[in-house]
Formats: sequence, C-alpha cells, structure tokens
Amino acid sequence: MKRPWAVAALIAVVLGAVVVFVVRMPQRGAEDDSAFADLYNQLPYQELFPLGEGPIEIDGRPRRIRIGFSQTGFNHPWRVEMVNSARAEVARHPNVELVVTDGKVDVVKQSGDIADLLAQGVDAIIVSPVEDAGLRAAMRRAMGASVPVIVLDRDVEVNKTLFIGQDNASMAAAVAEVMVERLREKHGEVKGNVLEITGLLGSKPAMGRHEGFLSVVKRHPGITVLASGDGQWIREPAVRLMEDWLVRFPAIDAVFSHAEESSWGAQLAIERAGRKGEGILHFTHDGSNHGFCSVEAGLFAADGNYTPYLGHIGVRAALYALMGREMTTAQPYEFGHRLRLADLPVVTAQNVGEWRRRGWGEWNPAACAAPTK
Repeated sequence: MKRPWAVAALIAVVLGAVVVFVVRMPQRGAEDDSAFADLYNQLPYQELFPLGEGPIEIDGRPRRIRIGFSQTGFNHPWRVEMVNSARAEVARHPNVELVVTDGKVDVVKQSGDIADLLAQGVDAIIVSPVEDAGLRAAMRRAMGASVPVIVLDRDVEVNKTLFIGQDNASMAAAVAEVMVERLREKHGEVKGNVLEITGLLGSKPAMGRHEGFLSVVKRHPGITVLASGDGQWIREPAVRLMEDWLVRFPAIDAVFSHAEESSWGAQLAIERAGRKGEGILHFTHDGSNHGFCSVEAGLFAADGNYTPYLGHIGVRAALYALMGREMTTAQPYEFGHRLRLADLPVVTAQNVGEWRRRGWGEWNPAACAAPTK
C-alpha cells in the first residue's frame, strides 16, 4: 500500500489543484493521524524547538490556533513533502489548524495568498517563497500586523521572525568533492569534462549550489566545465539541455545537476542518444527516496541530502513565537533571526544502506532502474 504522503506527491504532479484541498482539509481521521505519526517519527532535526504532544497553550490556556502556510507551488513532490512535514507536527496538537495556499510558482499569486491569509486572521504565517524581491511588501505587511512570519528554504531580505534554511553552497561543495574523487578514480588524476545543470536561474538555492560547485572545481585545473545551463529544477529543460550538449561535446565525464529531476532528464537524453555505455557519472541533489534508490542502483554517483522536511520546524517556530518562548538555536542577522540547519550526509554507494527509506517520498526499487519512469 502506498503511504498517504507518497500518494499526495503523485497527486501534486498530476492534479496540482487537488493538492490545495488535500493539505487544507481541516478534518483529520484516524488513518490520517496514524500516517502523519509515522512520518513524524522519521523527520530529521527533531531536537529543534521541542514541543510535547497535546494542546498548545497561549497565555496559560489552550485556544484555537490557525497557522497559514504560503507554499511556492505544488509543481514538485519536494514541495508537497514540506507541507506534509508541517501537517505531521500539526497533527500532534488538536487545537492547531494549518491553512495552506498554492502560489503556483507565481510571485504575484503568492503575494496575494499572503494577503488572503492575513485577511482570514491567521495567527502566524509560514512562507516558502517563490523569490525574494517580489514578496518583500507582503511580508512587511504581515510583520506590520504583528503576525509572526517564518520563512523556509529561500530567504526574503526583509525583517522577519525567523528564517530556516539549509546551506546550499556547503552541500553542493560536498557533492563536488565526491565528484573530484570519482574523477580521480576514473583517470588516475583529477581531470575530466563536466557539465552543470543548475536550478532555476536567479533562485537562491541555485546560486548557492553553483557557488559550492565552483568553489571546488576552481581548485582543480584539470577539470573543464564544458557548459552550464538552467534546468529549472524539473526534467524537461534538462532533457533539452543534454540533447544539445551531446551533439556539441563528444567527450563527457560527469554531469553535476542541482536537482534529481535534472539528473533523470540528462540520463534520458543520454539513453536516447545511444551514449549510455560511456559511463557518464551523475552527481545530484534533493535527497528523495527515489534518488537514494538510484544511488543504490548505480544511476547516481552521489545525492546531496537536501531535505524538504522543514515544515515541522516552521510550525514549531511559529508556535514558539506565539507562546513567547525563546528560540535559543536561532542567530540574529540583519533581517531578524535565522537558523542554518546542519548539513546531512551526502549519500553515495558507501553509505546508501544507512539511508534506505530515510529520504522523502516513496521507496520503489522497481522504478530506479530506468530514468524514464
């Protein structure tokens, strides 16, 4: 039987409009609670902002608490899993409700979503932004209304209660170091022709991963970066990029992708071009169960462990702010406070056994052998 959150991820890809109903549905049945309890038990960073199970008290008494969650969009299962981790935390507190909006990867739509949540009178807002500049005004209005604002994954350069994020540059550098070692094994020295498929051009995660990649590559003059292109975090742009590069470049040693979907797209193009036998190595990021399964199957040489499971931390931070509790692990910076999460290990053939079923989404070994699935 597929787990409910794995099914939600599938729905997100096929029926994006339906997801909003699923994640906003305020009624929770026993099956939902059981499923989210299972998910909660596997979430990372459990030590941050600890909260016991049960009603949340504000000023010494429990009351209904409504937290808005403005999500970038549901165009990728990673985004669905972020919201599911928030729901897993909310399921532990019977007086807390999560109201989720779908930004449809449109900054104007997401800005309007934040305004709508404020109009509904939510007690706190969690934002996972499409981009920085276009959301600053909406977030200023929220903070001006004395509503705690928690920002996840991508920062917005305006005052906020807390930003929670992972270090994309550090993670990408760790993946690039694995690439260096694999190129050394392949050639007897650190050299090779490498392609880079970035995330959405201009997005902060893509900028961080590009920075981390270059910080390693520039120390090794034997590595040639043949080209870099915008993969937009999804498969089809990566297919098109790789098809062009396969025509232009007769010798390719490795593809460094910012996202698993980009890696699968590159592999699909390689298969179609009849160049699968060249042993092109794939280094990627996202940390899904499907990605880890692809490491185990030998499709990926390394997968940067970039978890979507930030939602539960965001919910706890919002509740801490409402309860007036100090968030001692957060550090002050020019836009309020931030929490940089510790890097999770890069998953390779050497440690993938420790990470089986510990990523996000469904574990399905039957689908790992072919990037077309």
